[in-house]
Amino acid sequence: DAAQMMSAAGMRLAPVGVQWDAVKVSRHLALRAIDRIATPGAVAVDPAPSEPVLYFFLPPGSALDWDVPETTALGRNSHVVIPPTRKEAPPGPYRLLSQECGLTPAAVLRQALEAAR
Repeated sequence: DAAQMMSAAGMRLAPVGVQWDAVKVSRHLALRAIDRIATPGAVAVDPAPSEPVLYFFLPPGSALDWDVPETTALGRNSHVVIPPTRKEAPPGPYRLLSQECGLTPAAVLRQALEAAR
């Protein structure tokens, strides 16, 4: 079961669209957006691509109508690698903002990304 897959390093392959949706954003744009959000929710970082990407976690169903340029919405039938709870630095995926921060409302993220662009 993909929902239970965990690596030896504690990374977990988690299904999107169940407890949350995710929006993938380039590191540069994401960091500018975070600066515009009063209380951002959980954010994970994947440093592996040629340009690192950040994943914002939103309430489930938020990806259905997502259409913000320079971002990719992930909903049902997608998976994201989730780093261990306390992993806050590379190597590998890590958490920029803890899962304890909760979820970012879709409208708040949309507004911050549009202002950051």
